[in-house]
Amino acid sequence: MALFISSAQNPRIKRLLTLQQKGSERRRSSLFVLEGRREISRALSCGYEAESFFLCPDICPGEDLNLDEDKVFTVSPEVYAKIAYREGTEGLIAVLRSKEHRLEDLKLGSNPLIAVVESVEKPGNLGAMMRTCDACAPCPA
Repeated sequence: MALFISSAQNPRIKRLLTLQQKGSERRRSSLFVLEGRREISRALSCGYEAESFFLCPDICPGEDLNLDEDKVFTVSPEVYAKIAYREGTEGLIAVLRSKEHRLEDLKLGSNPLIAVVESVEKPGNLGAMMRTCDACAPCPA
């Protein structure tokens, strides 16, 4: 059975909040925070390893998630409101271990369009760049 956390002063919650901020703790620990069922599912299917999951059963029942029970912490709605960073939340947050990505592991097609982006300040800016790249890509024959 998952451990229930009802206080935002819990050390696990404090650490989660620290990992949500840019800084040395995230780099030092090689951990990052991800919110949302679809996003977490995709990360796990791509080989990212979960350290822990924070589940609010009032928002997300969790029966169909197939999460490692030893890594699940259930939280109260009040605690979840403090740790959630998205609007329209789904009741599930994961702490995942970072993976190293190297250029030599990148598989490219025969005529790739490559965009190199650094230090994007706003998600909307990255979205605009992606739409521009999509518009520049050749149409399939």
